[in-house]
Amino acid sequence: MSSIKTLLSLYLVLAVILAQFFSAYFFFSKGRTSYRKAFSALVLCISVYLFGFLMIVNSSNLQEMIFWNQIQYLGLPFVSVLWLMVALLYTKTIYSLNARTAILLFTVPVITFFVRLTNSWHHLFYTKWEMRQFFGYYSLYMERGIWYYVNISYTILCLLLTVIIYFIGYMKNKAGYTKPHFLVFLFASLIPLIGILLVIFAFDERSIDYSALIMPFSLLVISYGIIKYDFLEIKTLAREKIFENNFSGMVVLGPGKRIVDYNKAAEKFFEAINITLNNYPIEHILAREPKLLEVFTSEDSCDFSLVIDGEKRFFKVDMMPLGDLHDGNTRMLKSIREVTEERKLLEKLKYLATIDSLSGLYNRAEFMNLAKREFACARINNEELSLLVMDLDNFKNINDTFGHAAGDEVIRQVGSIIINNFRKSDIAGRIGGEEFAVVLKDASWKEAKEKAERFQETIANSKILYGKQEISITISIGTATIRGNANNIINIEDLLRMADDALYKAKAKGRNCVATSASGSHI
Repeated sequence: MSSIKTLLSLYLVLAVILAQFFSAYFFFSKGRTSYRKAFSALVLCISVYLFGFLMIVNSSNLQEMIFWNQIQYLGLPFVSVLWLMVALLYTKTIYSLNARTAILLFTVPVITFFVRLTNSWHHLFYTKWEMRQFFGYYSLYMERGIWYYVNISYTILCLLLTVIIYFIGYMKNKAGYTKPHFLVFLFASLIPLIGILLVIFAFDERSIDYSALIMPFSLLVISYGIIKYDFLEIKTLAREKIFENNFSGMVVLGPGKRIVDYNKAAEKFFEAINITLNNYPIEHILAREPKLLEVFTSEDSCDFSLVIDGEKRFFKVDMMPLGDLHDGNTRMLKSIREVTEERKLLEKLKYLATIDSLSGLYNRAEFMNLAKREFACARINNEELSLLVMDLDNFKNINDTFGHAAGDEVIRQVGSIIINNFRKSDIAGRIGGEEFAVVLKDASWKEAKEKAERFQETIANSKILYGKQEISITISIGTATIRGNANNIINIEDLLRMADDALYKAKAKGRNCVATSASGSHI
């Protein structure tokens, strides 16, 4: 009989050592997934529970047994709820344990801890103690009080929920793991549930703590999973670094474009647009966002923009097939990356490359590019196109009298006046120091002349304020117009030359006036 006690003790010692090793290993390991810490706490509580049972087996009087039973309950009330926590976090049913969830999960275990600690005052947990002998060792028999049944009911509920969560994960293959991973945890969770049921229905006859005897098998199953699949070390770290902690949102679409997995960044992105991710087809989740649905169902990379918190933000969605695209069971990884800052930088660079920083108009290079394009369209469509070339009169005198800073302010304000006095469809540019040009789309010779005269009067009536000084300015304007395929005008440079000639005429007339190209040149 003593050999059975020795074997049982050796078995429990090895189980306690294994549990302590796992607890320390996963607590101090480099992984950051939240379930690793929960798993570490779980096996620590199991080790305390098994150590207490080991000491009960090796005790020879009732008071010692009662004491070690109390030690068991330092960890036992929390085993089932921590098992459930590991399942919730491992399968990404929840991403972290918030205060409300913690209170919900741990209320009964904490009450159980204190009720068992103070049992001698009220006997709500155990009402009677006895020491019985079985197969050469003494066992502790306890008659159960009302709170024992509350605690055991909650324990069964937690373990049942754990089994259900892993079963759902196995069927739907959630969280990015393969099915054998779920089978390991599913089987390991069934073992303590079986032990609890044996304690309830078979304890009275022999006073055996079947749960403590069976619990080490759960640790062995998990050990097998770690060695076989390495899913609590290398694969977990890889998932954390590449998937979970990625700044880009990642969504895995399975068969039927059903969402099977996503990371925190993806959840945060969809929360910002009031969409909750879950295990539904993407068509169902994005039913109210047809443009976004088109992006996420496309098999190509796409750019799109959204207004979030009143700000227009830009995103890029890349697609990576996870398997053969022609396979009915293929998966797609959708990566969501915000490119707002990149887009703003590109727009700023484009602005700097095309806009004259002083006047706010197109610079000469960009003006000529746009003018060439409009000139070509006018010839193809047989439309009229007019060009105004404008030069500030006596600009050198302004620089000499008021200084170059005053001259810059004049250029700046003239640019603003041009922007406010021409159509948005017109093309305005600064093509020289104090020289400006405007392309008037679909404008006749007469319309161009009238527009130029109104603008010349606007400038003449303007006063430029520089500090406490008021600067008067005037402008001379030359205009030229074409209609369709004029034989003597073959490119924008010809039209610009004609407008320049008209500008010289305006200067020759005494400045502050408008001159047009030679009669007939606009026909």
